[in-house]
Amino acid sequence: MAKWEYRVIEFEDEEVDADRTVSYEEVLNTLGDEGWELVSVTETEYVDTFDPDGEGIASGATVAYLKREKA
Repeated sequence: MAKWEYRVIEFEDEEVDADRTVSYEEVLNTLGDEGWELVSVTETEYVDTFDPDGEGIASGATVAYLKREKA
């Protein structure tokens, strides 16, 4: 029976631009070369409650879940 190891990568959503997509592809292609397989991607959103004005700052991240078979 196969045994797996898992990896979770969080990409901070600082700005929306084309360079971010290229960065994602570079990271995922490098991990793919190392034997990692992309299993799932989710978007997260949260509010930073440490905002000095007390209103909170909405922020988020793209989270990639990967797996590869243990050697």
